[in-house]
Amino acid sequence: MKSIQNKKNNWTKINKVVLRVDAFDLRLENKMSVFLDCGFENISRGRCGLTVKEKTKDSIDDLFIHTDKALMEVNIFYDLQHLEKLIRFISYKRNSTKKIKVSLLISDSLMVNQSGDLYINDDIKIKINSISWEVPII
Repeated sequence: MKSIQNKKNNWTKINKVVLRVDAFDLRLENKMSVFLDCGFENISRGRCGLTVKEKTKDSIDDLFIHTDKALMEVNIFYDLQHLEKLIRFISYKRNSTKKIKVSLLISDSLMVNQSGDLYINDDIKIKINSISWEVPII
């Protein structure tokens, strides 16, 4: 019979981070951006600050994981039309109690155990390959 301790240390690789949007704010400064405060669907602890900004020539979608705090920061860049569409879709969600979900396919895998704990040795920045949004409207 395996001990529970051994089960907790059984690490697997994930290439997808699934976020649950708990709150969002529209920010207008020089350019428009959307800030989303998120929790995780497939990682057990921590928070994620997701920022969607207008795309520039050098912008790259990425996530950054801190080792000194339970925080992940995600930066996503869209052209202005796509950003405006996203804001419109998010505004449809007002009438639903279901949460918006954002799935990020990442270029490098992360390690999690069966309890969903994330293993990070050093601060890490990972490129995001693709993003999908699930916005419930009913």
